[in-house]
Amino acid sequence: MKYLILIPDGLADWSIEKLGGKTPLEYAQTENMDFIAREGICGIAKTIPEGFEPGSDIANLSILGVDPRKYYTGRGPIEALAKGIKGDVIFRCNLVYIENGVMVDYSGNRITDKEAKEVIRELNENKPFDFVEFHHGFAFRNLLVVNGIEGNAKTFPPHDIMGEKIEKYLPSNGELAELLRKLIYWSMEFLPDVSEKVNAVWPWSGGKLPKMPSFEEMHKLRGCIISEVDLLYGIANALKMDSLKVEGVTAFVDTNYKGLAKAAIKALSKYDLVVLHTEGIDEAGHEGDVELKVEAIELYDEKIVGYIIDRIDLEDTKIMLLPDHPTPIKVRTHVAEPVPVAIYCERKDDVKRYSEKDCRRGKLGLVNATELIKIMKRV
Repeated sequence: MKYLILIPDGLADWSIEKLGGKTPLEYAQTENMDFIAREGICGIAKTIPEGFEPGSDIANLSILGVDPRKYYTGRGPIEALAKGIKGDVIFRCNLVYIENGVMVDYSGNRITDKEAKEVIRELNENKPFDFVEFHHGFAFRNLLVVNGIEGNAKTFPPHDIMGEKIEKYLPSNGELAELLRKLIYWSMEFLPDVSEKVNAVWPWSGGKLPKMPSFEEMHKLRGCIISEVDLLYGIANALKMDSLKVEGVTAFVDTNYKGLAKAAIKALSKYDLVVLHTEGIDEAGHEGDVELKVEAIELYDEKIVGYIIDRIDLEDTKIMLLPDHPTPIKVRTHVAEPVPVAIYCERKDDVKRYSEKDCRRGKLGLVNATELIKIMKRV
């Protein structure tokens, strides 16, 4: 038996008046995701443990069976594992755009990867402290390494404070936080001469490099992750899973869907379990664009889910479909609510459509995400 986990980041949402009181998922045409729900068993999954912020790092670790309460150290360190980067404390570092003290764009006005690479080079050549280092990741998603200063700085993800004055969200709590504030203010003076798209750096979710259990030892399955972002590749490295990168991905709605789907199909011939994580739907949620999110959902249904189920051996494959967290249009950020989960398998319930509301009626009920792979193996 083969196992495929499909994770459309940020898919779940709230009802929207503009859509007649439906969520974008309910409003969209999703015949392929509905097929998985109809021909399997459904429920809702709690991907964010109590006391944790609803980040993709926490949620995806939970889906893969890792308890964040035992092993999580921060998002920055996980992404660093994808690049082989080491240091005392490592932060995720967005390239952002701030105007009149307000966080206007967490993604640096959709800065391209080539442009971001040049910005990171300029930051390193002109940095005010020798013990910090900026590392290029992908587009606006980059890293900051701090050596020689440790601490538990309180930080905020920039996508959580869109439209807000940054002053009350600046890093706080100790010497390390003071350093981060200095870097933010320095970048606000320096970057406008470098780029028209970004005018500040925003470090967040820092920590030490984590030590996590082996995925194969936990689940007795050889696993592989395919994604568009370093976060998932870092998780793969932390769990000693293989990972595959696909050319032409953008982590947005214009990504290389066919390349991602074909990579997943090919990986199923080699691995026991394959995770395919995609980013575009989540980005539409962060932008607060309801039409774009509906479009992104329909593209995902056709070009990822439909393409895959038409080309794999469905009798020898179990498919689990769920987002890592909701990203509601109304708030433009992640929330910690349970997400709809559907597992294509021999067992069935009476759910006919894959949606937030329909999956609540499924026989799985409410489950902790850390148990999902175990459930998937036995249903």
